[in-house]
Amino acid sequence: MVIFDKIGHMISDESWEELHQFAHKIGLKREWFQEKEDLSHYDLTTQRMKVRAVHFGARLVTPREIVKALNKLKTPA
Repeated sequence: MVIFDKIGHMISDESWEELHQFAHKIGLKREWFQEKEDLSHYDLTTQRMKVRAVHFGARLVTPREIVKALNKLKTPA
């Protein structure tokens, strides 16, 4: 599932591929992906983008849930 926090950090709790596909679906460009060691994500910079993300199935979560999901992605299956 794709999730984002109130700041607008959007990630997937399943896979990076899911995140990139979702971002494309809502109109974000791949080059806007912010690849960082601890918080790789897309930014939802406007309220309109947040509403669009929710419309397509993303869920608003707490920052703590974002961190938990990122840690899950780092853990080898």
